[in-house]
Amino acid sequence: MKKISFKLAFISTALLTLSHTLWAGDITQGKTKAAACAGCHGLNGIGLSEEFPNLAGQKQAYIIKQLTAFKNGSRKDPTMNAMAATLSNDDIADLAAYFSSLKISTAQASVADKSRTGKASPREFPENVYISMKKSATIETFPQQQSWPGGPNMLYTAITPNKKMLLSTSPSSNTVYIFNTQNGRQLAILKTGKAPKGVKVSPDGKQAYISNQGSADITVINLKTLRVSHTIKTKKGPHNVRFTKDGKLAYVTLQGGDGLGVIDTQKQKLIRVIPVPGITGPHNLDLSADEQTAFVRDFVHHVAVVDLITGKVNKIITVGNGHGGIDVFPNGQYAATAAIGDDYISVIDTQTLESRDIKVGSASHGIRASKNSQWLYVTLPKKNEIAVINTSTMAVEARVPSGEFPFWIALPGNP
Repeated sequence: MKKISFKLAFISTALLTLSHTLWAGDITQGKTKAAACAGCHGLNGIGLSEEFPNLAGQKQAYIIKQLTAFKNGSRKDPTMNAMAATLSNDDIADLAAYFSSLKISTAQASVADKSRTGKASPREFPENVYISMKKSATIETFPQQQSWPGGPNMLYTAITPNKKMLLSTSPSSNTVYIFNTQNGRQLAILKTGKAPKGVKVSPDGKQAYISNQGSADITVINLKTLRVSHTIKTKKGPHNVRFTKDGKLAYVTLQGGDGLGVIDTQKQKLIRVIPVPGITGPHNLDLSADEQTAFVRDFVHHVAVVDLITGKVNKIITVGNGHGGIDVFPNGQYAATAAIGDDYISVIDTQTLESRDIKVGSASHGIRASKNSQWLYVTLPKKNEIAVINTSTMAVEARVPSGEFPFWIALPGNP
């Protein structure tokens, strides 16, 4: 009996040693690869909001187990399934080694600037701006700073061309909320597919497209009847849409990794997928003024400049860590992108494709330029603030307190 016990103990120890050897990760490699995780879990392993768990100091075996489960689909989450699908066993081991090596610290560097802090000013908000408050479950208007009650996890927003209706997605309830912009009253709450993210309104104001990241499809809403009219199947992970000015095409980012989908809006069908090599998880997008170029923000720290005529990637631009919105100014001069894993935004000259960084404070996400391109609005979810940049000086001019976790921005004249 003692000999058998000794043999079992020896075998168990050998297997454990083999397991650790097979999963031994490289901390240095893991730090580089962790850039893909910074958009939710932070470069220092501290989650950027309560819904994202801290990974700093977490046990290696636990991280390996969870990433493996996300990779093989036994644990379900649309974003994590898409991200983990690209990881090799070595990648998983390296990430686990890196995050487990970090000390738990929530210290954040402060950003010194001379911007005004206080209530919103009509000067800086010449037209009404609508911002979703993810944690507050509201829509907040600026400069009035009125708050409309919405649904859980108010996320992406869009306004109709006639300025009468505002739409906002609620991924945790698989719905989209439609508001009357005159009084904030809820006009409808409609069921969508799974995990709805981006919402965009067609240029004629007749339809809205909702990108359902969890069910790989797009819900089409008739804005006259306020009913769902179609469902368009896509590839994995549709995240956000951008219509062309004539409304004949809609481009959709496929965060599952396929690239940029092209939808024929007359046929209500995906007709083409443009691969976007060089980036990880196409996240948000906007189009150049002539609509021949797409600026595609990924989930890590890149913007791909895609020629929509040839389907080729002209340049990959390194920007702030993590994901965020991207917006081409209405005058077409710049494309600006946020970075939820960093303390700056990046502004790209659409002609030279050179970029410059502007410090705004940690964890920026939503970003939109005013109709006249004079003001650039940036949401700061960790600070519960809206940073207002004067584009003539490219400096933060004002910081306006907001509800909890300001997420996305909608305003007239800049779809």
